[in-house]
Amino acid sequence: MPQRYPSKAIVNLDAYASNLALVQRIVGRTVGVIPIVKANAYGHGLEPISQTAIKSGANLLGVAAVEEAIRLRDAGIETPILVMTPPPREVLRLFIEYKLTPMLSDMASVEALGTMAHEARRVAPIHCKIDTGMGRQGIGYDEALETLQSLRCVTNIDIQGVCTHFPSADVVDDSFTLGQIKAFKQLIKQMEKAGIPYEIAHAANSAAIVNYRDSLFDAVRPGLICYGIWPCRVASRVSTLRRVLRWETTVVQVRQLKQYATIGYRCTYTARGPIRTAVLPVGYADGYRYQLSNNADVLIRGRRCPVLGAVSMDQIVVDVTALPHVSCGDIATLIGTDGALEITAEELAERAGTIPYDILTGIGMRVFREYVHDKTEKA
Repeated sequence: MPQRYPSKAIVNLDAYASNLALVQRIVGRTVGVIPIVKANAYGHGLEPISQTAIKSGANLLGVAAVEEAIRLRDAGIETPILVMTPPPREVLRLFIEYKLTPMLSDMASVEALGTMAHEARRVAPIHCKIDTGMGRQGIGYDEALETLQSLRCVTNIDIQGVCTHFPSADVVDDSFTLGQIKAFKQLIKQMEKAGIPYEIAHAANSAAIVNYRDSLFDAVRPGLICYGIWPCRVASRVSTLRRVLRWETTVVQVRQLKQYATIGYRCTYTARGPIRTAVLPVGYADGYRYQLSNNADVLIRGRRCPVLGAVSMDQIVVDVTALPHVSCGDIATLIGTDGALEITAEELAERAGTIPYDILTGIGMRVFREYVHDKTEKA
């Protein structure tokens, strides 16, 4: 790890490819896979993960923002890119310039894009999001058929895809999700009857891929599962997921503190007796959550070492009293394995009162990404 970086995330690209292949096996070869690489590929690194996905057979990538898509184009990636968040009207021209596919839900944006495509003598592909219960972006279900009939009439626009999203697919046999699937199927039948052309219908996120076979349609949008985290509340019976990310730093100082010594801002930890501590150069500015203050462990030399005191912006202090030989330069594992022990993103999320997505995407740009192959660390 270059010394100028306080910590590093070691990203196993072969593990990511293995998880993507598992998704393909689950859904079958006739269903397309749209890997979701938004938010810097869930903190793993946008360009390397996307390149790995393409090498693994992906022919469409999903991002959230136009800027993410442009980064991929600047990296030489020519694969079609679906931008899933409605873009501001002023950036629509970038979709023509960079050959991007927007996910749109309003007539005005589609008409504006159609005009730009006409001027450029091109046909612009779009995907239309249908709100079947997520309550965010999308065409309201009740007016979806009428809106789609209007959209098909906009010149230089190709309705390439129609899609929806599930808020609670991580729950098995969830009546709300089952209702969404039924509604989306009904809409597709209505579209076909009305002669509204489209190429692919997609709905399933990671959890739906596992729990709802009827939600697979023409393509799926796996995110969390590809990064080695099982997306459901119930543990998998067939999981061969491989952990993709390991996060580690190094000990930069070892200290002996006296009884009653206090540690960190607001002195939230007081030593009950003499203790030995290690200072680690990582904090909430790096994505190590403030909520982990006095509420997490790191792994050093195969043992759990509790975090003492408040997590600072740039440093944490851990208890190494049980490790008399710890010294500066020793590896401290924040996420990953050390010997027989493991700390997962799920564990940190539970302790911080959040979700694994939040932990992974929160790993900051101060954390150096190192890309490796052929390791076999598994979930």
